[in-house]
Amino acid sequence: MNTPILRLGLRSLFGRARVWLLIALPLVLIGLSVLLRSVSTGMTDADAQSFLQVFGIGIVVPVVTLLATTTLINSEFDDGSIIYLLTKPISRVAIIGSKATIVLGAALIGGAVPMGIAALVLVGSGGGLALAALVAGVVAAAAYVGIFIALATVMKRSILGCLLYWLIWESTISSLISPVKWLSARSWGDSLVAAISSIVGAGKPPVPALYAVLAALVALVAGVLLVGRRLAAMTSSDE
Repeated sequence: MNTPILRLGLRSLFGRARVWLLIALPLVLIGLSVLLRSVSTGMTDADAQSFLQVFGIGIVVPVVTLLATTTLINSEFDDGSIIYLLTKPISRVAIIGSKATIVLGAALIGGAVPMGIAALVLVGSGGGLALAALVAGVVAAAAYVGIFIALATVMKRSILGCLLYWLIWESTISSLISPVKWLSARSWGDSLVAAISSIVGAGKPPVPALYAVLAALVALVAGVLLVGRRLAAMTSSDE
């Protein structure tokens, strides 16, 4: 990681209008949790876990990660500022690793932590759901960071590509075809929720918890290395 790039990345992230969406999404998650706790008298702990899996891991975490990724990476390719970084004697892996660190931090603050807070609002500390939601959010966020930074760098229409990946692969195909769950960041997060919480009737993990953690780490590291190699082979004519 490179400290100046970290500072520039944070300035870029918080200096754009998209930051308001990064703030709004976790607030919506927590607000809905407060609303459900207030008006739903028949909501069970299993229902609360299902809500966090569908809305938290299924929507908030990937969208926050997508917004942070496209803000830091896609915008630099669009305006050509990535060329400035490529002219500096800095490791390409260090460049993308610094940006991935910022994206991951945004995903944790805007996705994983609000999931833990939402779980506390919904069921309190019982059943271990708060811890499960927090850990699952971290795992899903790490996987999405690796996937999205790779897509944002390799594809010319990266925003569209990331959206299609999320909508088609994660939200649709992984729900319809069981073997795909082994290759789904959403399923990895769902597995951690189900494995860590002790809520009765919430269902079994789609994949083993250990596999989910290792797969997310592989996705993150592979994404950083892939983009690092892509940047190393890039010249100004590519932009």
